[in-house]
Amino acid sequence: GDEGCVHCPINSRTTSEGATNCVCRNGYYRADADPMDMPCTTIPSAPQAVISSVNETSLMLEWSPPRDL
Repeated sequence: GDEGCVHCPINSRTTSEGATNCVCRNGYYRADADPMDMPCTTIPSAPQAVISSVNETSLMLEWSPPRDL
């Protein structure tokens, strides 16, 4: 068409020159309801600094957010 090409969103690529959409790279995903111009994401890394505390009746877990969201 008359419109110029645009770059693929982060973590995606085209399968051929002049493609009309971009597919996610291996290990990255886009939800079915996400628009095709949305970046692809992957699962987060494990939580950091996990601490457990046990008493007679309960277990409490605390952690810091993952390094890679």
